[in-house]
Amino acid sequence: MNNIVKMKEKTPFISIIVPVYNVEKFLEQCIDSIVNQKYKNFEVILIDDGSTDNSGIICDKYSEKYSYIRVFHKNNSGLGLTRNYGMEHASGEYVMFVDSDDFLGPMCLKKLIAPLIQGKYDTVIGGYTRIDDTGKISLRKNYKPNSFFGKEVKENVMEKMLGNSPKKNDSIKMSVWNNLYSLELIKRNKLHFVSERKYISEDIVWDLDYFQYSESVKIVSSAEYYYRFNPDSLSHKYWPNKFELYVVLYSYLLKKVKQNNLSEDSINRLKKQFFINVRSSISQEKNNGFYKGLNTIRKICKNSMLKEAIQSYPIDKLDKKQRIFLKLIQKRMALILLLIFKLGLEK
Repeated sequence: MNNIVKMKEKTPFISIIVPVYNVEKFLEQCIDSIVNQKYKNFEVILIDDGSTDNSGIICDKYSEKYSYIRVFHKNNSGLGLTRNYGMEHASGEYVMFVDSDDFLGPMCLKKLIAPLIQGKYDTVIGGYTRIDDTGKISLRKNYKPNSFFGKEVKENVMEKMLGNSPKKNDSIKMSVWNNLYSLELIKRNKLHFVSERKYISEDIVWDLDYFQYSESVKIVSSAEYYYRFNPDSLSHKYWPNKFELYVVLYSYLLKKVKQNNLSEDSINRLKKQFFINVRSSISQEKNNGFYKGLNTIRKICKNSMLKEAIQSYPIDKLDKKQRIFLKLIQKRMALILLLIFKLGLEK
């Protein structure tokens, strides 16, 4: 408990960074949900990342109405680099990232701020609610409240963001929304987002970079962040080089894990997430034409990095369907894999 600096009643100033790109359908709901927060000590930084629809106009409208909303317009550079742009203009003690097609429940900020009123943490993590485009809830994720200090942060937060353990689903979602990050820690360590155009998941790269310096994390029980599942996002649409991008990400993260001297369990968590991404890469081939899909799956099965990851993983600890999937890859049974996904037998 020595890591907590006790204070009198305090209301930290928060910078809420919202990258905006062609989301006119959902943008007003997003901004309104921020404006209507019960906690009021914040600024909003809207960054129009070269939108070609009415998103930029909507941003300007809100900026004219509310003095605490600032708008920046720039050429398109992608989500990660736009978040960097927002941090350059942030003046809060903490930053929060909100995706512009998501929205917040009215108590979201208040629940995240609550631990900071009595104690000093450099990071606060909350849960989330997943919805579809109609607003229907498909998942509500509440984390068990907890506090971690010093080395505990790596063991209980950083490692769990890599994915689930072989035996159970105990991960912390590797997202950057619904978290409060210390802007002082970010600036002191010169942290920044990588481009999702280089690494398919900029969020996990950010989390590994950030949490290696974190000394005090509070996890709160809150699902007030409403995350909109978007089937057109990078992870859910067809990308010809999706598997190659996942291999680049896995290789990069494996090096980071070893540099940070994380445990063997963390490597297995990373591998399990890699297998999930491989599954996604193979699944998309069911709609790519029979022979094109088959050839792509054959190339995936031959990949040396994937082969090594499977060989060194405790497959016997997985459930039956997961074991079969990896065994089929090991035996390079591309045709069977393609047919399984085409017929929907993987579910």
